[in-house]
Amino acid sequence: MSGSRIFVLLGFVNIFEVADQARFIGRRKVEVETRDLEINSSGVVLKGKVLLPQARAPVPLVILCHGIPSGEPALPGDPGYEALAERFLEGGAAACIFNFRGTGESGGDFSLPGWVEDLSRVLEEAAAGRGAFRPCHSGRMALMGFSGGGAVSIVCAARYPGLRALVSVSSPADFAHLITREGIGDFIAHARRIGIIRDPAFPPSEDAYYQGMRACRPVEVVSRVSPTPLLIVHGSEDETVPVSEARLLYEAAREPKELFIVPGGGHRLRHHAEAMEKAVGWLLERL
Repeated sequence: MSGSRIFVLLGFVNIFEVADQARFIGRRKVEVETRDLEINSSGVVLKGKVLLPQARAPVPLVILCHGIPSGEPALPGDPGYEALAERFLEGGAAACIFNFRGTGESGGDFSLPGWVEDLSRVLEEAAAGRGAFRPCHSGRMALMGFSGGGAVSIVCAARYPGLRALVSVSSPADFAHLITREGIGDFIAHARRIGIIRDPAFPPSEDAYYQGMRACRPVEVVSRVSPTPLLIVHGSEDETVPVSEARLLYEAAREPKELFIVPGGGHRLRHHAEAMEKAVGWLLERL
């Protein structure tokens, strides 16, 4: 790549079709209701699911935000984000799993400014209790984001003061640390190959696209997440987003905040039992 520097932020998007049913989650039988989610984000249709426990409404809600797809195959036996959602159901909370633009069944083309807009729209719909979110408690919402989705979650949480908690997992502090202007053409070409940029005319220019990437700087806004409690989770051996990014975020954030470095952990912490036990338990305590 002639000196260009590109990091593809791993985050597999896998939303399974599920019917309303009783499931054994852990050791407890939990009745699960699944509602289809469809949201218009400036003309882009976002698709997803809201998984609801059979509990008296309104129920607290956790919105799960996936990362930027890498194009690599999922790990064998990976059940996707639904398995993580079910851990919140066991704790009595609803969970929303959705595809950002350019991924899964959602329309549009990947861009970080577009993803910020997408999550903002999901938060608006959830706060208003519309559609699939009707059984959810608008005053008891939390975000959990992974990698690029974690970065977007920080940006949106800084703008939305009504959240109960935020968990950022394997998230970059600043995309300018991960991709250069010289490498943006290769990144766009890769995004086309894996199908997250679909329109041949998008983006209008490489420079504009790069500036949009650079504008997503969680480290500049993370201080405004406070007073929402923040947990930053990162693997000590993250091969994609260096653990130094987590420390930058933590240093820039205000209390209440917590940094959890997973010894030996890589980038795909959704598959790491200790990391997810910490994150899920921490969130449920604050809902």
